[in-house]
Amino acid sequence: MNKPDTAVDRARITYFFRETFRAHSKAEYREIFSRGLNEDNEGISGAFPWLYVRAFFALFLLFTINTLILRITNNKLYVPSVNFLGGITFVVPFIILLFELYPKRDLSLIILIAVLVGGGTFAGLLSQIGYMLIPVKNEWLAAVEAGVLEEFCKAVPAIIAVALLKQKNPYACFLIAAAVGVGFSVIEDMGYIFYYSDKYYFEYHSDIQATVMLFFDRGLSSFCTHVLWTGAIGWACCSIEKPLKSLSFFGIVILGVGLHICWDLPVDGWIQVAILGACVVAAASVNISIVHISRKRTKKLYVDEKAANEEIIREAKEMGERMRFTNAANLTFALICTVLAALILLFCAMPIGIDYQQREFSSPREFISYVEGGYKLKVDLERNYDVDGRNVEKRYIIDETTGKDVLTYVIQSTEISGCDGVYFYGYYVNDGKYEQDTSCIAVELENEQNRLYAQEYVFDTDIIWAFDVNGNKIIDYVYHSKDGTVTAATDAEEFRNFGALIIICAVGCAVTVAGTVILVGFTIKLRRLKDEK
Repeated sequence: MNKPDTAVDRARITYFFRETFRAHSKAEYREIFSRGLNEDNEGISGAFPWLYVRAFFALFLLFTINTLILRITNNKLYVPSVNFLGGITFVVPFIILLFELYPKRDLSLIILIAVLVGGGTFAGLLSQIGYMLIPVKNEWLAAVEAGVLEEFCKAVPAIIAVALLKQKNPYACFLIAAAVGVGFSVIEDMGYIFYYSDKYYFEYHSDIQATVMLFFDRGLSSFCTHVLWTGAIGWACCSIEKPLKSLSFFGIVILGVGLHICWDLPVDGWIQVAILGACVVAAASVNISIVHISRKRTKKLYVDEKAANEEIIREAKEMGERMRFTNAANLTFALICTVLAALILLFCAMPIGIDYQQREFSSPREFISYVEGGYKLKVDLERNYDVDGRNVEKRYIIDETTGKDVLTYVIQSTEISGCDGVYFYGYYVNDGKYEQDTSCIAVELENEQNRLYAQEYVFDTDIIWAFDVNGNKIIDYVYHSKDGTVTAATDAEEFRNFGALIIICAVGCAVTVAGTVILVGFTIKLRRLKDEK
């Protein structure tokens, strides 16, 4: 790279930080929100992106505060706000960044938000109709169905929005289609957060850990999924002449569909990591190229690049020492708040000091194995009374007419081959007939102090009897007939790890103290510079 280019790059970085972290006036806020709505929308915007940082910072803090309140109080009224903020914190600032990178002033942020809401909802409606009409149970076919169906359902409102807004600029069409992807992603992310962290929302416990994990998982992955897949289709729709008759256009569509299918493939381990990594690289490369080329071509029509670069270098050199320290102070404050918010979310995600936790089981049998503590146990509901068996208890009543003792109840003990423990079965005795008492089927185990009784567990129409080795730890359970899984709320006393809480608090205090010292230093330096001036 030659020296002039290097100087421009350094100046751009300096200028970027200045524009991002300096205070912005009401006029600047007014300009960015009114852009594309005024009569004078011609020309190029010379502003560097800055609003997206403030949007992300505000949404991230709001999500953290609401999650902390839900974690401490377990108040279900905060579930909707946590789900909503979890769905928009990453993708909404991302679409704002893409909007700020658009050099022309003929597209409105408000219109993009309208496309986001309307287009995303329409895409969601079409996809759900498709899922209802084409039910698929095989998980591999489900990945293919999701890729084909969802990309088609997003492309339809994206192309309609591009046509209605009558945009001819490829980057503008990319933005409009990306907004549809953002809307679809917000709906889907909110649904995932709700489904996996709050659907099995027991009276006793809210799974904040799942909420935080899904917040980061869905939020960070959104940068290279729905937004970019759909945005590329919008760009191709405008860049390619007669797109519906062009192989290039359908190549872009097939690329998005293929990446979506690969993203949803039911694989685990290193294979999943490799596939997701390849999807990220492919989506990011294509869309970064789209943004860069589109911006460059648009600016070339309106801006003398050499003169613009000279202006940027001049303004970067003129940036005084006071401005540099002000930007550094603002950046430091933002980083401190972000780190503290991350520590708070880490605390919320850790099972510290909670009474209950949520556990997932892939099948009723796995759940029953947990209930029985991993022992090999058997509940024999059809065992008949053994006349040669060992009776450990007999109960009698006195016949009032004869005055003799009459046997009414008996308990036998036995061992079952291949199973752990000694079993006890109770029988009612009536006129010499023995009827099993299902409420008195028990087992004694070497490592358990008390006799454990069999209980019935209902899974829709199936009933499984099990001995409650861990029954006292289970607060409630839910069976999901759709996928055959079981979710249980269990006692979490074993997770009372207050040592981790002390570490988190210590790190938080250290960050706060260090950040305060740095900020005080910046404040003193800025006052001295002001006095010198």
